Amino acid sequence: MKTEPIFINKKSKIGILMIHGFTSTPDQFKELADFLAGKGFSVLAPIIAGHGTSPKDLEKTTPEDWKKSVKDGYLKLNKICPEIFIIGNSFGSNLGFWLVKEFNNEPIAIVSLGAPIFLRWQKWILCRLYTYGFIQKYYRKPRRIYRTDYTDFDDEVTYPIMPTKSLRDFFNFIRNETIPNLDKIKIPIFVGQSDSDNVVKFKSATHIYEQVRSEFKRIYWFPGKSHMIMSHQKRDQLFEKIYSFIKEIA
Repeated sequence: MKTEPIFINKKSKIGILMIHGFTSTPDQFKELADFLAGKGFSVLAPIIAGHGTSPKDLEKTTPEDWKKSVKDGYLKLNKICPEIFIIGNSFGSNLGFWLVKEFNNEPIAIVSLGAPIFLRWQKWILCRLYTYGFIQKYYRKPRRIYRTDYTDFDDEVTYPIMPTKSLRDFFNFIRNETIPNLDKIKIPIFVGQSDSDNVVKFKSATHIYEQVRSEFKRIYWFPGKSHMIMSHQKRDQLFEKIYSFIKEIA
C-alpha cells in the first residue's frame, strides 16, 4: 500500500508544512495534522522523494530530490496560505532548516523535533558506511532502538532498512547543509527533543538553539527515551506546546 500525502485545506491564512523524517512517511503526522487542522490551520505533509514505497526507490534518489520535494510542498501550500509554519520531525527538521535558508527566512517560524545533528553511535555507523558499507547495499536499523513491526513491505510505514548510499547522503546533508547554515536562521524557532533520546544525542538540540540567530526561540525537553516523540503516549503535551508556540507567533 502506497502512502499518500496529508492535505487538509481549512482556507486559513496560516498553513502548516509538515516534513517527515528519513525513511519515514507523512503518516507520522496524522494525529498532529488532525489536531492543528482542528484549530483551524491548513496542513500539508508531502512525501519526500524515495519514501513511502520501498528502500529500492530511496536508493535511486539524491538530496537534490529531497530538497525538491519539500520545496514543491512549500510552494503548493503557499499558494493558498500567505503565512507558512514549518514543522520538521527528525531529518525533516534538517530539510526544514534548508527551506528557511532557501526562502531567505520567509516562513514565519519553524518547529524542529528531534533534529539529528549528532547521533548516538555516529562514529561507529560512519566507520561501517565508509568501509564495508561500500559493498553492503543496505544497513538494518538496530532492533534495540526501532520497533520491528514498522513494515512488512506490503503495508509500509517506515523502512526497517536503509540503502547505505542514502545513509551516506543523510550524513553528508547534515555536515554540508545543516551545520554550516544554522546561523542563517533568523525566524522564530521551537526546538523539541526527548531528554533521553535513544537516537539523537542530547547536545543536538542545544547546538541548534545556540547556533540559530533567531531572537525568538524556545527549547522543550520531552520526557522519555523515544526518538519518535509524536507517537509517545504523552504526545498530547507536545501538541499543546506546539500550538502555544504557533499562537505566540501568529
